Amino acid sequence: MPNDPAQLFDQEDPGRALWNPAAQTADEETLGRLRADGLAGQWARVWDRPIAYYRDKYAAAGFGPGTVPDLDDIPVTTKADLRADEALHPPFGTHRTVGVDDAVRIGRSTGTTGGRPVYVMMGRRDLQAAIELQSRAVWACGVRPGDRFAHSWPHGLYVSSGTSAFWYVKTGALELPLGPPDSPETAEDHVRLWEEFRPRGLMVTGSQLETYVEAAGRIGVDLAEVLGGATVVLFDLVYQFEGPRRRVEERFGFRIRNMSGAADIPGFGCADCDHHRGVHAPADHAVIQVCDPGTGRSLPAGERGHLVVSTFGMDAFFLRYDLEDIAVLESGPCPCGQTGQRFRVLGRAADQVRVAGRSVLPVDVQLALDPHGAPEFRLLGAGDPGRDRLELRLECADAGDAARFTEILAADLGVPVTVEPVEPGTFPRSSFKPRRVG
Repeated sequence: MPNDPAQLFDQEDPGRALWNPAAQTADEETLGRLRADGLAGQWARVWDRPIAYYRDKYAAAGFGPGTVPDLDDIPVTTKADLRADEALHPPFGTHRTVGVDDAVRIGRSTGTTGGRPVYVMMGRRDLQAAIELQSRAVWACGVRPGDRFAHSWPHGLYVSSGTSAFWYVKTGALELPLGPPDSPETAEDHVRLWEEFRPRGLMVTGSQLETYVEAAGRIGVDLAEVLGGATVVLFDLVYQFEGPRRRVEERFGFRIRNMSGAADIPGFGCADCDHHRGVHAPADHAVIQVCDPGTGRSLPAGERGHLVVSTFGMDAFFLRYDLEDIAVLESGPCPCGQTGQRFRVLGRAADQVRVAGRSVLPVDVQLALDPHGAPEFRLLGAGDPGRDRLELRLECADAGDAARFTEILAADLGVPVTVEPVEPGTFPRSSFKPRRVG
């Protein structure tokens, strides 16, 4: 396949629609063979290497070397499981296939998903896969040689910041790595840089965009003029949906792309296309499942469950890795021509609230509020096993507004709702990833 990751600068046709057409449009027979061979290789590694943590886990479940079990029969592994292994076998556990001496790149998760940050150690093949897969995602967002791409991601050990330069260079784009807008002065400086460099691509979170809008207003910069015609990767789950996405696109004159990923898994950045029918998973490196969290078994397309990922063709090892994200699989072909699986992430399992037998996520509340000004809020009771009503604190003018929003949410979500009004501006805006649970 084209685009050898070891080759720093891409030499292929810059006008092509897809970064790696051979891989991204492979037929099902080819992809099925890649999946089968890839998963068989992963299973063999458990026993041949061996990988102590997984060997013991799978042996305890009654498995051994040889024939690969059905994926649904293989126990899932969570980040908490790996942290527990590291606590028993400090500092890095017995689950890793890439150690410090084997790594060519080291990153660390933010720890925002509930627990101690996790080190991500990349071997040579991991870095090569990350360059290839992230180049696909960047290319899908419209970035081309000679373009300028700005982003507000953290620096240092944060995983994507430690490797992003590789794939921007690979695609021929000029990277403008600005870091988070963690003060009003920093946000204003970023806006001025955008005004000077006129990036054709931008990657920010929804919370960061709000911060930049306020900063632009203070210094008299028209963001619609600066960013008009650009492609913005806007990390906020609500923009996967037509109404919120179009509202923001029409306000600023840019087009939105959605991405989903996992810092733990090298290169696992999945982008949508012009048709916005879910993000495209890299079928030549990963198998995606959405599973019932109770049974660990696959759910059909359209049903909510945990996103479970198995990878192959990498130095790092992930087999039935439960990201504990709530997701749905998409069905049917995509008009863009890409094959393989598509999915949408809807939120963290830890952020859901169970009310009267239903699961409510922050994105469900956002979608209900979006046509009514999209006020900020905090959901209460995340992680509770069951509540008889949904409770939230909402930025709104007064008790009358609270009553109106109570009716809106109850009608849209189909559960009893209690809204506590708080002053607009009460909740601090995140300089990176917002959390809307209290």
